[in-house]
Amino acid sequence: MEDFSAISVFVRVVEAKSFSAAATHLEMTPSGVSRAISRLEESLGARLFFRSTRSLRLTDDGSAFYSRCKEILSDLTEATEALGYAKTKPAGKLRVAASSAVGRAALIPNLAEFEMRFPDIRLELTMCDYPFDLNEEGFDCAIRMGELADSSLIARKIGHFSNVLCASPSYLARHGTPSSIEDLKTHRTVNFVHPSTGKPYQWQFDSPGGRVSVDVDAHMLINDGESVIQAAIAGLGIIQAPHCLAACALQKGLLEIIMTDTISTGSNLWIVYPQKRHLSARVQAFIEWTSELFQRTSDPQCRLVEQQQAALEAARKKKPAPAAIAAVA
Repeated sequence: MEDFSAISVFVRVVEAKSFSAAATHLEMTPSGVSRAISRLEESLGARLFFRSTRSLRLTDDGSAFYSRCKEILSDLTEATEALGYAKTKPAGKLRVAASSAVGRAALIPNLAEFEMRFPDIRLELTMCDYPFDLNEEGFDCAIRMGELADSSLIARKIGHFSNVLCASPSYLARHGTPSSIEDLKTHRTVNFVHPSTGKPYQWQFDSPGGRVSVDVDAHMLINDGESVIQAAIAGLGIIQAPHCLAACALQKGLLEIIMTDTISTGSNLWIVYPQKRHLSARVQAFIEWTSELFQRTSDPQCRLVEQQQAALEAARKKKPAPAAIAAVA
């Protein structure tokens, strides 16, 4: 059975919930749609619909067949797009998920560039800080930070964020500037608490002596990354944040990096997407663009952090040391 046109008609009828609506979309006559369905049922030897003058319902066979047909047609579309990716402009709707902080601080300020490069892609960006299933929610891909949970998703590393300790000039003028991890105990701190687990973020540092993990007894906990940045700008305390989120405030002088000799351990940035035999041109285009975006080091502060981390890594290789655990009261 090779009647793909009839299969396309069948899928459209199911989605439109009527022969007439499907006929309008396909620019066919209702009788033409009916004949295509009858031809398909005869070829399959199975009834696909319960028909009456007032309703149209799938049979059990029809429901099972629809699930497979929709997947096959989707694969066929993506295979066609992938084959012609180098020759055609990617087009159509692209559903992307990202955390609120990454979306607002890193993606949105650069989306004008993405639209200029791919004007025919209609981006639907959802910002969510809770775990969700990409397949069930119908997302094409998602941007995630840190350790990834085991899943059936394909993950591609697109960057690395170094964390920096920051505070506002007004806070530092009132309370002074700490010069060591021990000094942090005498300062006010603002920390991020993960919205889905309720667990505060554990601050981490790299130094020639090894990695140090710090449980911060913060004066304020906030479950939104960008709001943590704003709290620091307001002079409420010292924060640790990915440099990409703090970059704008640093460039404007609203925040200052402190303790630059103790570089904070960063997180990997990933783009994840469902396993498919063929990746659509839209997803390919977005992966390539985000890879370029997050690998840039044009910001002076970001470049400083990267250089310092490289130096610390070289120092650790020469003199390895066991991990230390500390706590900030």
